[in-house]
Amino acid sequence: MGTGAVNRLAPVWPKLRRAVLSRQALVIVIAFGAVWVLCLQLSVFSSWGPPLGFTDIPGLRKGPRRMTSAYNTLPPLTERIACYGPRGYLLSESPDDELREDEFSMPYPMPFTGSHEALGLDVTWMTAEGRYAAYGLGEDKESYNRSKVDWDKVDWGKLQNDCFARNKMRFPSAAKQFDNPLEVLRFGFRNDTHIPEVRHWHDFNQTQRTILVIRAWRGYDYRPEDRHHIRSLITESVLRSGGEYQVVLLVDMRESEENIFSSPEAYRLGLENAGIPPEFRSIAVLWDNHLLESWYPDVPEHRTMWQVYQPMQLFALHYPEFDHFWQLELDMRFTGHAGKFLDRLADFARREPRKQALERSTFMHMQQQIGDYKQFFQTVDRVNNGHSYAWGPVRVPEIQPIGPEPPVRSPKEDDFQWGVGEEADLIVTSYCNNVSAAEKWVFRNWIKGFEAGIKTPRFFCPPAIMRSSRSLLLAIHEAQLDLSLRIPSEATPPSFALWHGLKISFPQHPVYWKVRDDFAIQEQWWKGGPANSSSGMGPDILDHPRGLGLTYWWESGWPRQMYDVWQGIEPEEGVPFPWIMAKQNDKVYMPNMMVHPVKHR
Repeated sequence: MGTGAVNRLAPVWPKLRRAVLSRQALVIVIAFGAVWVLCLQLSVFSSWGPPLGFTDIPGLRKGPRRMTSAYNTLPPLTERIACYGPRGYLLSESPDDELREDEFSMPYPMPFTGSHEALGLDVTWMTAEGRYAAYGLGEDKESYNRSKVDWDKVDWGKLQNDCFARNKMRFPSAAKQFDNPLEVLRFGFRNDTHIPEVRHWHDFNQTQRTILVIRAWRGYDYRPEDRHHIRSLITESVLRSGGEYQVVLLVDMRESEENIFSSPEAYRLGLENAGIPPEFRSIAVLWDNHLLESWYPDVPEHRTMWQVYQPMQLFALHYPEFDHFWQLELDMRFTGHAGKFLDRLADFARREPRKQALERSTFMHMQQQIGDYKQFFQTVDRVNNGHSYAWGPVRVPEIQPIGPEPPVRSPKEDDFQWGVGEEADLIVTSYCNNVSAAEKWVFRNWIKGFEAGIKTPRFFCPPAIMRSSRSLLLAIHEAQLDLSLRIPSEATPPSFALWHGLKISFPQHPVYWKVRDDFAIQEQWWKGGPANSSSGMGPDILDHPRGLGLTYWWESGWPRQMYDVWQGIEPEEGVPFPWIMAKQNDKVYMPNMMVHPVKHR
């Protein structure tokens, strides 16, 4: 600054100094600072940036980093290498281990909701023998024309690990062989753990492996149909994928007084007393309520309806060598190739854009009402006028999001490109509901630890058959461990995924209704569809009939009836033959779908 400029400003300095130091100026500065801090705490300025103002919540650790979309955008794996099956032969060279599918010229039944075409599912038919004879169905009959297996001598854990070993070079270096739970016990009480109590997404590299966790419990009656189901899951998802999947039984030692984690001997004794067939013991991981109480002492509810995901959270903490964790049930079935079905769900979720993924998940795609999936997709966009409710994290004060920043400020600027090619952190298997609109949901007011209480934005997507990423499960674990945050089971993964800004997807798989062309019932489930929704987030009326006649619904009895007919049991008097099934040459055929629940008779 030159001398002239300094001389010109000299008379002004005293006035400026008095103005800056005046009482009024100090009040203005203090007020502005208070408003700024308040805005930070209310997230006014954080909608598009990293979380601000929440790092001092008591009990909260230093938060994890925000991920980028590239973290979940991975190159495809190389060609699968054939693995050995339970008969001791490479599956690529063993006709006795093959499923036997058929294709007919007859029209394929149109689903009540969902679509084979949108997911790329095979439009095939199978008899029960074609589906399960490779796994022992009918082996006690003279007509059985496959080589028999001594199933008690099969070690499914070893078969899975041998398959992974043959394919190890296909996977990233972070992928590791799954430890035999009988040899390496990882679960343990919190005060005796040898691992960090909290782990974050950035602590791990991707492995491109998924684990199928089948919920089981002590004393479960493993009937032949259960064993066929588990064998088929392992063979079709793990052994035929070159180790891209792993299957375990996560066994609840309910009503057991034994301390199974006191020693390897106690654990082994617990395994023997759990009633698990010998062939599955090397894939069984035991847990009990004492384990949950140890890790989550400030969360007093551990029952299934409240915290069915706590065992899964601890499983992800102790077995982090998997990117994704499917929670499956013993009473579900795949009437076609299970591995292909799971692949198609993952493929659809990977292709789905983030924009309006939540909105699409709140409506049923009914082809008879709206046409193909493209028309459904466009209608949801039109009613939302290009907007998207979950564009980045759905903010709640208690959560420091880990999901990526949106690439543009407004979803209207995105031409459904964000998220395409990105693995979904959550795949749900039935449609979702906004809790704030679901006034009759029995768990609506059950929420603990959140400042806003029942006003906290939440979504639920029953049933709890979902695929959750390691990142999501570890984030839920941390929130429960540090802040005791909790909501009902079927709302936990969807809500936490949205709060963290993680990708959610609902691949609308085919579901059927027991009465053909029952348009009155269909209208009651459709409820006007997306075109008549005032919010663009689900139908305006959420009430619907009971789902007793659906092939995939938590309370339905029709899957059991269909399954019986499929296996040759005549329907009860007055019960019609299931219209979706076909009869050809005295054989009964089932279309390709996922059904739940198939309860024991």
